[in-house]
Amino acid sequence: MNPSTPTRSRGTTAALSRGMGMLSLDSPLADVPRNMLGSPRHTAKGKVTRMVVPPSSHAPRLDKEDKIPGTSNDVDRRGVVSKDWEGPEVSLAPRRRNSAMVSRGDRYIPNRELLRSGHSAPFLEDGAGEALSRPSSRASSPSEAGDLDTAPTASALEGACHVELGQRILSFSAAPPTASHAKDVRARYAPKSKSTLPSSLLAAGRRRIPTAPERVLDAPAIVPDFYVNLLHWSSQNVIAIALQSAVHTWNSETGEANFLLDLEEEGERVGGGPGSLITSLRWDAHGTILAVSTDRGYTQIWDAERGVRLRTLRPSVEGGADAAALNAAAWAVDGTLSVGYASGLLREHDVRQRASETRSIEHAHAAQVCGLAWREDSALLASGGNDNVVKVWDRRTNVAKMRKENHRAAVKALAWSPHNSSLLATGGGSADRCIHFWNTTQNTRVQTIQTAAQVTSLQWAPHYREIVSAHGVGTTEGQSGALCVWAHPSGQKVAEVSSAHDGRILHTTLSPDGQTLATVGSDESLKFWRLFEQAPDAGKAQQRGVLPGTYKGLARAAPARSLR
Repeated sequence: MNPSTPTRSRGTTAALSRGMGMLSLDSPLADVPRNMLGSPRHTAKGKVTRMVVPPSSHAPRLDKEDKIPGTSNDVDRRGVVSKDWEGPEVSLAPRRRNSAMVSRGDRYIPNRELLRSGHSAPFLEDGAGEALSRPSSRASSPSEAGDLDTAPTASALEGACHVELGQRILSFSAAPPTASHAKDVRARYAPKSKSTLPSSLLAAGRRRIPTAPERVLDAPAIVPDFYVNLLHWSSQNVIAIALQSAVHTWNSETGEANFLLDLEEEGERVGGGPGSLITSLRWDAHGTILAVSTDRGYTQIWDAERGVRLRTLRPSVEGGADAAALNAAAWAVDGTLSVGYASGLLREHDVRQRASETRSIEHAHAAQVCGLAWREDSALLASGGNDNVVKVWDRRTNVAKMRKENHRAAVKALAWSPHNSSLLATGGGSADRCIHFWNTTQNTRVQTIQTAAQVTSLQWAPHYREIVSAHGVGTTEGQSGALCVWAHPSGQKVAEVSSAHDGRILHTTLSPDGQTLATVGSDESLKFWRLFEQAPDAGKAQQRGVLPGTYKGLARAAPARSLR
């Protein structure tokens, strides 16, 4: 019996007629490549198979270069795996991960009491929404809750934490400041009134800056060395000056001169002996303790009122960097004494302790240290050296907070501004002749004043926006010993005393009331200049902190007299 010829269903014929891109899943031949389809053939066992029909010679042949991108010719005509199940179509594109599938916050832990009770009360009340809703008042049995007998109750937790469980303990917004708090903040950070710090140019027209000293004293045998510091005015109106190996004090209220010490009369154990020289002296903040340093590395601490030496800070026995001359010293308000050596060593002491050394910085400068100045709050120390470098040190570290190499000569003149704690003024030597102003907070230079001579000292006026500079060797022969008053921040010259001394001005110091400047020069004379005189109003002067009875002896000019 001849096998019956298989027939093709209408659905299959329609699906095949639509092409490869529209094959129907209803046909078992839908997933078979088209080139595999052919006419049926009867096998020996009666099974029907399909023959591979080669492409006819009259059919168009498409080569690779004839294919048009984007058309059905580009469809991959290799075998496709057929589906043997019924289900929805699955996209072959990569599935994008939903953000909701990954929790990026804290997990939500449900309230067990609400789950057990079956209540779906909201977590926030329907009113203001400030208090959390309390759990169900129905007490669950220990078996239902699964808690131990030792578990704390709600009342016990409230008592231990001192809070109610139904009240919010954290808030995302701070309470707005009150009117009084805002007023305090404005008063704290408001700038000072201009009336307290008059402009230099305006004040110069209302006051007379003298060009002659009010008093002159003799200072014989003063050491004419640029790198040492031999003059200082205490807060008790007492001036200390070193003449070779001796120290003298002069009371500016009474005009009395006293002898304090002579190194040649003291033993070598305390830094004395023949040929010893004093290279630095400095009063502390209270004006009663005087630090006297020598060229051999010794520092003596004196009580000037009683005339007693309290202790001596000696260099190391084996010698080294601390056995060199000690050229600069500075007291902090908290009692810290900083000293700088000719070897570049910087050391600090707390003289109240037996082991006084608190910090030692080797090679703080590459050459001798010739200038030191503490800021008023004792937080920063400025140092200048013969290596033409200015450094600012934080007392909490041995690394300089600021380092500047803009000067081209030794830096001895250092002065912190009393009006801006971040402002530092520095002056260079004869090869530089510049005054630089530094913002130590931002480590930037804010202004530069070009002068015509070596800058040996700088002093800020506490009641005016002015700074006075003392000069040594000038650019031309015979031009030395000048005093210049500069306005800040304009940098304009307010006044100048061209021949303040017959030679270089070695050191300067300012009176405690900020009105009188004392200078000592290579001409062996100590002069007093009333550069920053204020209005003669007693009440206003007391409000500004002027000591009563100050400079009674300076009110009238007097002939030169010797300190000895």
